Amino acid sequence: MKRVILTVILLIALTNLLKAQTMLNGLMENFRFKKMTDGTFTNFNLKMSDIQGTPYLDNEFNQGKIITAEGAVYTDIPLRYNAFTDDLEFQKGTDTYNIDPKTLVKRAEFGGVIFCCLPYDADGKIKNGLFEILTEGKATLLVKYTVKFLEQEQVKAYADPKPARFEEAQKEFYITFEGAPAKVISNKKNFLEMCGAQKSEMESYISKNKLSVKGDDNLTKLVVHYNSL
Repeated sequence: MKRVILTVILLIALTNLLKAQTMLNGLMENFRFKKMTDGTFTNFNLKMSDIQGTPYLDNEFNQGKIITAEGAVYTDIPLRYNAFTDDLEFQKGTDTYNIDPKTLVKRAEFGGVIFCCLPYDADGKIKNGLFEILTEGKATLLVKYTVKFLEQEQVKAYADPKPARFEEAQKEFYITFEGAPAKVISNKKNFLEMCGAQKSEMESYISKNKLSVKGDDNLTKLVVHYNSL
């Protein structure tokens, strides 16, 4: 009996492995991608081990799902997000690739987060970027992550040089209304202006509940309320 159970378990595991490999192969056949240079930060000819910090929200790959702009679905894909390059990366065997261009991805779900690729207003210019979705509806609340790279500082008298490093990821909150380019939420006034006909109701809701327009929790409450109107 134990042998039968073990055989069934092994068959299930093998089936899942073959399915995952099939999905990965399909992804690589239908996507444009670039192979990442293993262990090297090519912009400055540095090894990743020589740089403090990380460009990733999570260094580890997490099994996830990709939905393409054309509606194709790929599951069991090992994914992670590079906030410095604003890229999704996936792993096949020991090799790492990034999806190029990112606009091929409509939605990616992995590690408990959901990312999407959307147009956004960057100081008056419309660009495409990857955003984490916090809550969605007629208004969708988004987070844009950025990580800055700082080069190694020169040796100074009486001070130790700082090594090359990635700074901690910073968040910027954006909102999009029914597919329009996302716009940054910079303060209370600009948030309320974007609420249009619901401006007075949202202003009252903010005041009544003593909310700010900063931080995940406050903004999620505001956008959920907006979507309920």
